[in-house]
Amino acid sequence: MATSSNVEAERKFDVDPSTPLPRLEKIDGVARVGEPATHSLEAVYFDTSNLALAARGITLRRRTGGPDAGWHLKLPHSPGRRTEIHAPLGQTDTVPVELMDRVLAHTRGHAVIAVATLNTERTSYPLYQDDGGRVAEFVDDHVRAHISLGDSVSLEHPAEQQWREWEVELNGSGHANNGNDILDAVAAQLTQAGASPSERTSKLATALGDSWPRAKGAGREVPSRKGPAVVPVLNYLDAQVAKLLLKDAHVRMNRDDSVHEMRSLTRRIRSVLHSYRKLFKGSPVQELELELKSLAKTLGRYRDVEVLHERLRKDAEELPMKLVLGPLHAELDERMKVRADTAMAAIRTRLNSPRYFRLLDGLEAFLDSPAIAPKGTGPARKTTAKLVNKTAKRLTKRHDAAVGAAVGPSRDTAFHNVRKTAKKLRFAAATAESVHGKRAAKLADAAHDVQTILGEHQDSAMARAELLKLGSATGAGNSAFTYGLLHAAERAKADAAQQQYLRSGKKARKLRLKK
Repeated sequence: MATSSNVEAERKFDVDPSTPLPRLEKIDGVARVGEPATHSLEAVYFDTSNLALAARGITLRRRTGGPDAGWHLKLPHSPGRRTEIHAPLGQTDTVPVELMDRVLAHTRGHAVIAVATLNTERTSYPLYQDDGGRVAEFVDDHVRAHISLGDSVSLEHPAEQQWREWEVELNGSGHANNGNDILDAVAAQLTQAGASPSERTSKLATALGDSWPRAKGAGREVPSRKGPAVVPVLNYLDAQVAKLLLKDAHVRMNRDDSVHEMRSLTRRIRSVLHSYRKLFKGSPVQELELELKSLAKTLGRYRDVEVLHERLRKDAEELPMKLVLGPLHAELDERMKVRADTAMAAIRTRLNSPRYFRLLDGLEAFLDSPAIAPKGTGPARKTTAKLVNKTAKRLTKRHDAAVGAAVGPSRDTAFHNVRKTAKKLRFAAATAESVHGKRAAKLADAAHDVQTILGEHQDSAMARAELLKLGSATGAGNSAFTYGLLHAAERAKADAAQQQYLRSGKKARKLRLKK
């Protein structure tokens, strides 16, 4: 079933039923108002019984009537903007699979049901610029809502209600062409006409009123140097978990690099929990760390194959053709495809498992009600500096151990440990950036540089291990010679990465946050 998507930028306004329409042609940036069009729309909104989608600012509906009838899924994009995905009407109460795949990380095996039906009498007015291009659309909606969510509806908010609202949505080209200026001008005009900016983000939010759930991942109090140390940590984790849920959908849709991005987020969340675990009480943090580690391992099997395959093919392509003996490319492709398919099957099984859904529930429960230890209420600047600097000191120790290790597998392992500590330092510093500013950002950047350089070193170590297996395998034949050449080339790349790190890695080991 075909889908399409676009990013919408819109603003909504509450208005009394008797308020006359504003003079739209007087709005700055609007040269002409087109002929109005009227439509009768019916939209059935779907969510879980506990409004899991609404809690993340997601809207799922099936609308009939008007030019864009069909299934609509709206996902948060950025302030004032949402990604809207369309699918054909299909069955009345069966959500298209390609839309459900994007929200499974939120619904987590719970049934999606109709929670409200909205009937809208809509009059829309296209707004044009001087060059004749359509810049936006003004919409005058009279809405009738029926709530079917049951007991969760507040008694103070009736199941049947009516209201009027105005909405202005930028045309696609308006996003890049002073779109905010036009929206600001429209907002000023509509406010003068008697409307007020809506506090709700959607019609469903207006219909549900007090039953609308508290937003998840929307941030907490603003971090401050002397405020509680847990605030910047929880804010950072809120943002990372929201990104993780988004990447879940990308993996299910087979988007390029999505497994790598989801794995990185999983590791980032685990790393931050570990670095700041002393700010929290009890075992939830440790349990979450273990589950995140297991999930990252599942994602990593596919990612490692992906990186390894690309690297070995590139290595082989860099050799003169006369030195590539035997069906090397075919052997590599076949070997890696089997491993990649197996790894991806394991990912899909994991992402549809109760265990995975329990992990997501656990992360959200932890963020909603964290058990804060006394240290978590300490001053943010001093407390986070101490924890970040502790990781920085560990990086120096790991560096000394790597430099002193004997050449060979033990040295490769030691440099890999340096990389892992640099990654942990990077995330710990990034978490503290809201209270330490540029210094934390510089430390995070320096640690990222180390991570990148030694990432090349680790990729080379993995490639050499694989090449050794391939070259010594029974039946390798003439290809064994080529695998040997590739192994030598990878050894040279690893040595070059080590030297680069030794020249440029000092900054991450020397920088510290000030208390």
